[in-house]
Amino acid sequence: MKISSKLLNIVKQNKSFIIAGHINPEGDAIGSALALALGLKKIGKKDICVLSRDGVPETLQFLPSAKLIKKRPPDKKYDVLFIVDCNTPERTGFRELKAGNTVIIDHHIPPADAGKSEFYRTLSAAVIDPGAAATGMLVYKFLSALKVPIDKDIATNLYTAILVDTGGFRYSNTSPESLMMACHLVGAGARPWDITKEIFESIPYKSMKLLGLSMATLDKKDNIAWITATREMFEKTGTTAEDSEDFVDFPRKVKGAEAAVFFREDEKGVFKLSLRSKGKVDVQKIAEGFGGGGHFAAAGCRIKGTLREVQRKVLTAVRKAIKEAT
Repeated sequence: MKISSKLLNIVKQNKSFIIAGHINPEGDAIGSALALALGLKKIGKKDICVLSRDGVPETLQFLPSAKLIKKRPPDKKYDVLFIVDCNTPERTGFRELKAGNTVIIDHHIPPADAGKSEFYRTLSAAVIDPGAAATGMLVYKFLSALKVPIDKDIATNLYTAILVDTGGFRYSNTSPESLMMACHLVGAGARPWDITKEIFESIPYKSMKLLGLSMATLDKKDNIAWITATREMFEKTGTTAEDSEDFVDFPRKVKGAEAAVFFREDEKGVFKLSLRSKGKVDVQKIAEGFGGGGHFAAAGCRIKGTLREVQRKVLTAVRKAIKEAT
């Protein structure tokens, strides 16, 4: 993907920048935002604010300059707003971010009504590529176009972004380009084992206790495997939603399962769903049907109702999608 000269000029001609990722951030959102901020600093931009409404997850606090991230925006208007790893202001969790220019850098499929949206009509520029394995890859291309030298700190953040969204280079979105980019980042100073250890080998004890309770709910039927985490489980283990990151990967491992679902009760009568596919089922379409979104093989949404009601609706939709795909 070619970075437009318009976008490059927006960066060169402005002085203040605010960068916001999505709510409940993971490695791609945090790593991409930090790498972008560090890259802008390298070309002399000093007024930079990096936002995450939910802060930095414990497993990502090792990232270089993670302490730069703030939970609340300053009360001022910036020259440029970057929305990173999501494609609507609502997904950032902030009601109003003031900026003269708005830019999206993202690898998710834009909303179906994007063409009619005032937000999209007034965008200053965008780098959107649903074919990219991670937003970190797009930030890498953007920084390269700006001729930013990739140092160890930027490389560590970008490698983390790509590592997380490719599932440690195991998912079907792992491409020659993502592997070559990772190779360049390692050459620039990213240390694969150090990063892998922090991301995949350092799960907090309380999270493992929560996982044990959740895995006890494991069920499988009609090529679908699923698990659940209830409010009672969170209270019993002293955990939060952050501690259940990637739980959906466990039912996804079940042999014979074409799709996996993780039902997480965020509050009474409200469930956050994570959906995964092994390649045949488009879970993004399923999530979109419930007001969510994501990618072909990884998506999510929020649904109101009792656990039984939510499971019935979602499993029916997944079952239908599997039938149509086979």
